[in-house]
Amino acid sequence: MRRLPPFALLALLACAHSTGEQPSPSSTATRRADLAADRAELLRLHEGARRAHLERRADWMVREWSDSLVSVNHGRVSVTRPADGQPRFQEYFDAVDFQAWDDIVPPRIRISPDGQMAYAIVEKRVHLTPRDSSGATPERTRFAWMSVYEKQGGRWRLAAIASTDRPDSL
Repeated sequence: MRRLPPFALLALLACAHSTGEQPSPSSTATRRADLAADRAELLRLHEGARRAHLERRADWMVREWSDSLVSVNHGRVSVTRPADGQPRFQEYFDAVDFQAWDDIVPPRIRISPDGQMAYAIVEKRVHLTPRDSSGATPERTRFAWMSVYEKQGGRWRLAAIASTDRPDSL
């Protein structure tokens, strides 16, 4: 059996581990444009959730969900379909008046290299008053959560959310 010289072996290994051509400048620019468009869309969805809360529109909340939403909250994991989530959100929205549903810092968004998954980390201040309590002081809560999105059929869909909260001092 004939042995390859060391430089030939290195050349073969380099070729074997090659992933193909380097991306062209135009494909890199296209990917950057895609990322910018995806980020803008994820921010639009985030703002849409704010509007849904302030305008009491549960239908707006669930229309961006995937076929089931996995939620991690209060030490539990649950799975909810949009048709089941909408009435629950509407009941909640009808029971409160929001004074604030505002970002404390801009959402931190990360999109996967293949552009098919993303997450947004949110810190939000929520002040509300229950509608059935005349003269009640507002409930002031600070939320932190991570929303996980999947691109389905070219559209971003909310697939999972993990949330924590604590009283807000402001």
